Amino acid sequence: MSAGWTAKGTATRSRIIDAAARLIHERGIASVGINDVRAASSTSHGQIAHYFPGGRAELLRAVVERQAEQALDDQGPELRALDSWESWQRWRAHLLAVHTARGAAGGCPLGSLVPQLAENDPAAARLMETGFDTWAAAFERGIAAMRANGDLAAGTDARQLAATVLSLVQGGLTLMQASRSVTRLEQALDSVLRLLRAHSREAGAGGPSV
Repeated sequence: MSAGWTAKGTATRSRIIDAAARLIHERGIASVGINDVRAASSTSHGQIAHYFPGGRAELLRAVVERQAEQALDDQGPELRALDSWESWQRWRAHLLAVHTARGAAGGCPLGSLVPQLAENDPAAARLMETGFDTWAAAFERGIAAMRANGDLAAGTDARQLAATVLSLVQGGLTLMQASRSVTRLEQALDSVLRLLRAHSREAGAGGPSV
C-alpha cells in the first residue's frame, strides 16, 4: 500500500482512478472534470483532495500510470516470456483474444492517451514514455533471448528490432480502434512475426524465412 494508506484507502484511490480512466475513454480528457470523477466514483471532494492533493493534474498522471499497467496486463504473462517462436505465437493469440472480447473498441489503453495529453502535460508525457519503454524492454528481452538460443541471427539488434515491433503493434491497435475491426490488429501482429522470421538464423544464412 502506498503513502501509508489503509487497505480501504488504497481501494478508494483505485476506484477514483478507474472512474477517471473510464470517463476519459468515453468522453475525452477535455470533457472530464473533478466533479464528474467524484460522481462516477461515489466519493467526496474531500476524498479526492486527500488522495490527489495535486488536483486534476495529479489524477490524470495516475490514470496514465494505470493505463500503462493495463497495456502490459492486456498481453498477459506471454509478454514476459517471448523467448521462442511458439511463445510469440501465444502472445499474438492472447492479445487478439483480449481485443476480440472487447469488440475491437478502445485501442491501446496507453496509446489512446497520447493525443490527449502528450502535447499539454510534460509530466504525463514522461510517464507515457516510461510505459512505452517498459513495453519495448519486454520485447527486447525476448528478442535477445532468441538471439542467444540461436533462433535469431547473431547480428540481430535486439533494441532496434523491439522498437520496430512496438511501433507495429501500436499502429495495429490504432487502426483497429479506428475501424473497430480486430483484423487490423491481426494484420499488424502477423507483420511482427514476419519481421522476426526475417531476422532468423536461417534467413540470415540465406535459407527460408518462413
